[in-house]
Amino acid sequence: MTIQRVAALVSSGWLRKSLLQASRPVLLDTSWVPEPHIDGHKEFYSKGHISGALYFDLKKISSKRPDSPIDCPVPDPRTFRDYAQELGIRNGSHVVVYDSLNSRSSVRSWYLFRLFGHDNVSMLNGGMKQWQREGNDVTRDPSEAPERSDFEVRFRDDLLVDFKGMEDIVKNKRAQIVDTRPKSGGFYPTAEDKSGGHMPGAKSIPFTDFFNEDGTFKADPDLKQMMISAGIDMTKPTVATCQRGMTACAMVMAAFNLGNEKLPVYNGSWLEWSVLADPNHVIREPQRMQT
Repeated sequence: MTIQRVAALVSSGWLRKSLLQASRPVLLDTSWVPEPHIDGHKEFYSKGHISGALYFDLKKISSKRPDSPIDCPVPDPRTFRDYAQELGIRNGSHVVVYDSLNSRSSVRSWYLFRLFGHDNVSMLNGGMKQWQREGNDVTRDPSEAPERSDFEVRFRDDLLVDFKGMEDIVKNKRAQIVDTRPKSGGFYPTAEDKSGGHMPGAKSIPFTDFFNEDGTFKADPDLKQMMISAGIDMTKPTVATCQRGMTACAMVMAAFNLGNEKLPVYNGSWLEWSVLADPNHVIREPQRMQT
């Protein structure tokens, strides 16, 4: 069976109609916050979700290891496969992800499915907020547990960069680096938070810049202009990074929408880089902040 490429973004109107069809998509609520003591299922999903949605627990499959600075590790293929099977996802399923916050966990989940070879995945544009803004209902009723599937993974190592790979990129300038952390307090340190900094040659495009004021993802012409303004040439090799590998996935989605389907994420991101990298490759220059 040939699986056609689907759009990275789907609208609330499209989803509303699709959920009425027999071949409805597999809908996943990915609501997540980094605080380890907060249970996303309890704090978000159980308080209201789109009818039929299952909860996709990023913490369950990406728990931090005590021997690593990486905060949100990429799950191993077996873990991802088993979890997808538990959720009843098949290789032919159209998966649609959303969250009730700021799309941070949605773009990450979208990226993970593609990383493990599942192209048939989309994100609900604007998430739960846009869904409700358009007058659609939500429910607290748990969705029916699905039958276990036979989902199989096809890991794409070209969509992921590890520390050694990132060292090579920085030392030999093999790719453009896009950092999606906030300019202040992330890309640059502040007087209150001195943990910021960036890699040599990195360009800053904060995560929030990928979105319109209403929380929907920016249209392609706006994304193109944003890349030009940031000095990013989309025809050249590029890698995305951030604080923990989450918001960098917005850059991957932007590139996908602009025709580049193979832009990778440095998953260790700043939490790993700031600990392991050569000090000469950790730039901290708050006085040279650009606007």
